[in-house]
Amino acid sequence: MQINNAIIPSSNQGMSVAAEGFFRQKRIFLFVAIGIFVVTLAVAFLTPKQYGSEMKFLVQNSRENVLLTAERTTPATTVSDVTETQVNSELEILHSRDVLDSVVDPSWSETSVNQLAPAQVQRHEKSLKSFEKSLSAEPVRRTNIIQVSVTADTPELAKQELERLSAAYLAEHRKLQRPAGTSQFFTAEAEKSRKAWDEAAQKLADFQRDNQFLTLTDRKVVLNAEINRHETDLLRLDAVLREMDEQVAESSRQLSTMPMRQTTQEKAIPNQDSAQKLNSLLIELQNKRTALLTNYKTDDRFVQELDRQIATTKSALQDAQAATSHEQTTDVDPAWQEIRTNYVQTKISKKATEQHRAGLAGQMEGLKKQLADSEGLTVQYNNLEARTNELKENYQLYAQKRDQAQVEDAMDEHKLLNIAVAQQPTLSYMAVKPRRLLILALGMLTALFAGFCAVYFAETARNTVATPRELEALSRYPVLATVPYNPLVTGKILEAAYNSNLNLLPADQQQASRSLRHSFSD
Repeated sequence: MQINNAIIPSSNQGMSVAAEGFFRQKRIFLFVAIGIFVVTLAVAFLTPKQYGSEMKFLVQNSRENVLLTAERTTPATTVSDVTETQVNSELEILHSRDVLDSVVDPSWSETSVNQLAPAQVQRHEKSLKSFEKSLSAEPVRRTNIIQVSVTADTPELAKQELERLSAAYLAEHRKLQRPAGTSQFFTAEAEKSRKAWDEAAQKLADFQRDNQFLTLTDRKVVLNAEINRHETDLLRLDAVLREMDEQVAESSRQLSTMPMRQTTQEKAIPNQDSAQKLNSLLIELQNKRTALLTNYKTDDRFVQELDRQIATTKSALQDAQAATSHEQTTDVDPAWQEIRTNYVQTKISKKATEQHRAGLAGQMEGLKKQLADSEGLTVQYNNLEARTNELKENYQLYAQKRDQAQVEDAMDEHKLLNIAVAQQPTLSYMAVKPRRLLILALGMLTALFAGFCAVYFAETARNTVATPRELEALSRYPVLATVPYNPLVTGKILEAAYNSNLNLLPADQQQASRSLRHSFSD
């Protein structure tokens, strides 16, 4: 009699197959799951505690970076927003080797790597990698804040490492914000420019002193004014000389038409008296001539006139001595004398004026020569002045940049940077590692997953028949009955049942059954 198996739904059939496989491989499942859970317990309870410290940096643009240019710099006063690029750049600086080396070993930057032994470098690299694992730095979402955390064996050590990291990071940021040695460079260049300016100014001052002027333009203005004043004076003197020439000519004409003397008395006198008077007159005229010679030359008209008078007197004296004469008294005509006096004074004034004009003309020629010389000095003076002004501008430029760099240094010393510490390193005595509950939960899930995976691979690698369903699928014949396994009797019962049922089958099925039996026995 053939027994038909009940039809089971596929989902229930899959679950039953999984349950059968789980119970068949339960030893493997327990071994794997318990082993992983034991390892999880060891990790959770044997891992040393780690303590953490946190701090926060605020990235801002409150301080503008001054560009180093050859021109004067005018710092911008507009504050721009912080970009994501800036925050990422600060993160890269925070993770740079220059910063982390100083944290792991503060004296590392002071020692050349070539002077260290390979073992020392390896120890440093190992410490550096360990610190990088314990370091966590990431930006806070939608803010300009970078949150940094460090774990260590003790809370104090974690805080100290984070403080060293903060100091090294701010120092590196300060160094990268502008080139090092800026203020020293501009101070040296300013001093050099000042000395060059002093030398050029001294050369210009010497040039001005040697040529006796303050500025060439002022010198030209003064010389032109002096020349104009002298030209005016010369024109005035020329007019005065022409006027004097007219006066001299008119006086000469009047003197030529007017008698010099006029008769004041005339009487008859003995010759003796006349001779005495003539002698007295002769002596007087000679004395007068002697007196005039003190002021006039012998060819002067007054002297010549006196000479004629003396000659006339001598002639009259001779006549008086020779015969009796009448006495006639004459005197100089006052009008003639006044005209004569004006004539002489005008001649003297003209001579003085001519001398004065000649002096002014000489002075003007000297001024014109000085003006011409000043024109020749223009190029040299302009070069000296331009060089002095150029060096002065250079000094002022370097001085402005020097003062600006010194202000930047002072701001750096007082930590007035675009990076501000928003939160100082914390000190917490609560361990952040290991998280035992999380480790146990994850370990349990991992143990169950690994156990089930072990069961699955054990079932897929199995090459035996465990259920009637597998036997039917393998032999393509229905299973008529199953017998519980008993090592003592099961084999004999199965052999008898097999032989009795084998005769009921056709010949070809008998042969197939025998072959299948041999394969299972093998």
